[in-house]
Amino acid sequence: MSNEIWSKKIQGILTLDLSREIRFRDDRKDLFIEALGLKPGMSIVDIGCGPGAITRKLATWLGKDTKVIGIDRDINFITYAKEKAEKLDIKNLRYLEGDALLIPLSSDSVDACISHTVIEHIPNREFLLEQKRICKSEGVVSVMYCRPDKYIKSKPYYVPQATKREIELWEKLSQGLEDIDKEYKVGEYWPEEHELPSLFDELGFDKVKVDAFTIPLAIDDARNSSVEKIKLIEIEKKQSLERLEMRLGLNPNKITNEEERELKELIEHRFSKRLEFIEKDKKIWDYTIVIVQVVSGIVKK
Repeated sequence: MSNEIWSKKIQGILTLDLSREIRFRDDRKDLFIEALGLKPGMSIVDIGCGPGAITRKLATWLGKDTKVIGIDRDINFITYAKEKAEKLDIKNLRYLEGDALLIPLSSDSVDACISHTVIEHIPNREFLLEQKRICKSEGVVSVMYCRPDKYIKSKPYYVPQATKREIELWEKLSQGLEDIDKEYKVGEYWPEEHELPSLFDELGFDKVKVDAFTIPLAIDDARNSSVEKIKLIEIEKKQSLERLEMRLGLNPNKITNEEERELKELIEHRFSKRLEFIEKDKKIWDYTIVIVQVVSGIVKK
């Protein structure tokens, strides 16, 4: 039976896909490829690929001689990723439905395994051993993770905030869902900073290294055109509205139709206020700096 838990209950398709498109921007191409130890011509697997943003980037960045495979257990992510790759006519990319602890690939079959914000949700040891199994000798395994509690966030007081009424409606809609992350072990396996490279050593990986890079998400950055600034705000709004739809699906009777319309209007109004700053060319510098940690090692067999 196909799995839809993550896309229906934890993070929606747009929330993941749009955020990863921003995080893995083309102007950061060399940064990512170097940190992950990837080269053109490799066969690369992205474990827990979600809607496929990173796989699409790698397949394009590394060229047609590179083979990229995305694996996820959520069928909605896989279906979306396949359709988007086909629409973009990316030929060197394919997707498989499968579990990160039981990867549907033969042993010694790929040159590299990567993952992004996956290891914190599943047992670390088993996760690494399964990637080691499918990698060829001298292949590379790279794990990317970023803890939200480590982000750097600015807090300018004039950023449009959710009103008391919006917060009230969100709380009402979320009643009974407080334990959903616990139920599905979301973030249950966070490794401490020293634990992950130590585990790579313990499992016999060679040339283990720790890397990191920062990703600034700043609307008012001078490198963003007015169109790009508006796009960033529209993405945030789409993610909020998708979250609302997911909550409505999980808790269909918690708010009335009238309250649903009200909540949507409050969300729209909040983002419209943020757009006004752009239209008036007023910078308010509400930004987040994401710190991505990368641990990698070479497979020895």
